[in-house]
This record gives sequence, structure tokens and C-alpha cells, in this order.
Amino acid sequence: MGIQTKHFLNSSSVLVTESLEGLCTINPQVKLDAEQKVVYLAEPDRSKVAIICGGGAGHEPAHAGYVGKYIHAFHATYHVTCFKYRQWHAEWMKELHSDVLNFGLAKEQFAAEHAEKSDRVRFLVVGDDVAVGRSQGAIVGRRGLAGTVLVYKIAGALARTGASLDDVYKTAEYVANHTATIGVGSEHCHVPGTAASDSQLGNNEIEIGMGIHNEPGAKRISPVPSLHDLIQQLLDLLMSTTDPERSFLPLTGKVDELVLMVNNLGGLSELELGAIVREVEKSLESRQVRVQRVLSGTFMTSLNMPGFSITLLLLPSKSVPGPPADLLLRLIDAPTAAPGWKWSSGAPPALVAAVQGDPAPAAKATAPVHAAHTIKLRAQDPSAFNAAVERACRAIDQAEPEITHMDNIAGDGDCGLTLQSGAHGTPYPRVSAPY
Repeated sequence: MGIQTKHFLNSSSVLVTESLEGLCTINPQVKLDAEQKVVYLAEPDRSKVAIICGGGAGHEPAHAGYVGKYIHAFHATYHVTCFKYRQWHAEWMKELHSDVLNFGLAKEQFAAEHAEKSDRVRFLVVGDDVAVGRSQGAIVGRRGLAGTVLVYKIAGALARTGASLDDVYKTAEYVANHTATIGVGSEHCHVPGTAASDSQLGNNEIEIGMGIHNEPGAKRISPVPSLHDLIQQLLDLLMSTTDPERSFLPLTGKVDELVLMVNNLGGLSELELGAIVREVEKSLESRQVRVQRVLSGTFMTSLNMPGFSITLLLLPSKSVPGPPADLLLRLIDAPTAAPGWKWSSGAPPALVAAVQGDPAPAAKATAPVHAAHTIKLRAQDPSAFNAAVERACRAIDQAEPEITHMDNIAGDGDCGLTLQSGAHGTPYPRVSAPY
């Protein structure tokens, strides 16, 4: 399959700056330092802990989309090598060599220039990718993926309450150390302004563990499995307690409680994303874990990569000490004006289903229809009638490619499949007829 290489832009050289200007247009509480490509809160509350997050462009809404009240106050690309605003107290970033290097240098520079304030800065690297095993990670470090956003949200919401720097740091550290993410893509992304490249994956091939900078994944799979089978493989990587390379979450097997985030890597349809959320939640339920929150949407992208990632945050328990679980849930649920944060129900999925569910439809489906409202039609020759219907269904089935081709020219390309599904008498789509 081909990589999408067409983009809407004036020039790739100014795309990042123009995008940040657009962000400031929709989010008037932030300002832009265009020279440094830094977005910051226009009127920060200096009495509270503030957070600096680092990362380059191409992962929107991360990271600039999370600058705002109730999340954090400052975003910088990894090109920044020093603090321009001296009042900030805390610093986070996702694991990327240039991010860690530049922000580490910035922290050291601040400490050297302001020794009396060096204890007012904390440094936390988030690396939640389980595709990078321990052996490889010991050398290069694990990559930071969508789990970074959970660190932002929880730490920022806690800071907003007036919590101390130590409390904010320790809470963020727990989240970073108990979050695991795995991604999967059907193709690599394309960086605007670069030459078009050949397809990296076959038409019937996907890659598990692909990084958000087009880094190689853990393995490629062909043919593409069903969504159910794919989710099982991804959850095995996330939840294994026996794999010495990837047992990152200390699951106890005794009613572990989790926060689930399903993240669009940039090129996935909302239609598919909804089905993925359903499949992951059902699969977790079958694995005897309790999902306390479900977050779904576009949180951290890889430009236009067609794929998604699954993030699990293990909540504290008697066996897994940490900040109170209900505190973490309240911080996730806390309202925010940052445009990058997505809506969530603020309740466990089981509770949402119980509130929204209506047992009536099943009852209605099985309820007998009153005889007075029933009309029966009988063909003169039932066998001939059935044979005619079957011939029509076969003709539609055989004509599907031609109908689809014509609809691709004149419409959205689904007419042939829609008629074929009706001919099969099964939910759309179906590849083999029952007759």
C-alpha cells in the first residue's frame, strides 16, 4: 500500500510555526515565541507548580495542544537548550535522544546559573513503549508514546490544586513507571517536505511496535489478522508477567484496575477507532481486569500514520503501592481548557453501559406481533420465486466489482458492497455467499 504524500501547506519550512499560530488562534490562553517555537500559558499562576514538556512537531495534539489551565503551562520543542522563563519548576518529556539530551542540558544549565534554585526543578523521562524490550532499552532507553499524555494530565491537574513540587513529581513518577503502550501501523507516515518513499509494508501486512518516528517495530504480521486476534497479541505484549523482556506492568492477577487509552496515530478513521475501543475493552474484561476509565481519540500522532496504540495505566492497590487510585481518577476526570484533551465519561465503562443500556430492545425483538397486524403474501409458485431471488442474488454478487468501480467514479465506492451484503443477507461486508 502507498504512503500518503500529499499535504495542505504553504511550505514545509514554515508549517510548524504556522500550525502553532493556528493553535494560538483557537486557544487564546496561550502565547507563542515563534523564534524558539515555544508555546506557553499567557497568565500562569506562579504560586503553583508549573510543568515544561518537550518534544518535536508532528505528534499533534501532543505536545502543544496540552498547554492550558488544568494541564500545564509550557511547551518547547527539543531544539530549546536553555530555560527562557525562569519561573518554571518542573520538567517532563517523552523518551527521544535529542529530547533527553537538550532538556537535560537545559536543566544542568539552569542549576549552574541558579545554584540556589536548583532544587526547584525535577526531571522525568517517560518511556512507556513495550515494543522496546529491556535488553535494547538498557542501551537506548524505551520510547515515549501516548502514555506521556496521561503523565501530563495527572501531573498538571494535581499541580493545579496547589500540591507541592515533591507530591507532583512523585505522582507523575508513579504514572510514568506504571504505564505501558504498544502501537501498530499499516504503513509508515510521511514527513511534509521530504521525497516520496516506497511503501514500507505489503498490502496484507502490518507492523506491531512501530515507533512514532517511523522506527522499526517488534515484528511484522502477514496476512493481516482479524481485529480480535490482533488485540490479543497486543494485550499479550502489554500484560505479560512472564516475559523477561516486556513484563513492565506489575499485574497481580487479583482484580487489577486499569485506565485504558486507545490512541489514533493520525490516519485512522473514527469508524475503526470505535470498533477498536470495543474490542480492547471486551478483551480486557475477559482477562479479569477492571477498567476504571476509557479514553479514546487522537492524543499523540505520528503525522498521518494509519494505525493506533493501546495504553494501560495500572492503578495503585494494596499489592502495588502508590498514590490513592481514586486521586488519580479524579485528576484524569478534572476539567481542562486545553484543546488537545479529549472528552471522557468520567466513569467506568460498566457503569456507563448500565446507565445507557436499555434492555427493552431485546424484549421488543422477541415480543410476538399481533395477528391483526400481520399480512402474508404467497407466491403462485414458491420454488420458482425462491429460484428467481437466488439468481438475482448471485448476479449482484458477481457484479459487485463493476458496481463498486462505477461508484468509485460517481460516489463513495460502497454501492457494490452494500448491494452484495443485501444479496448475502448478512451484515456488511461479507466475502463469501451462503448459497
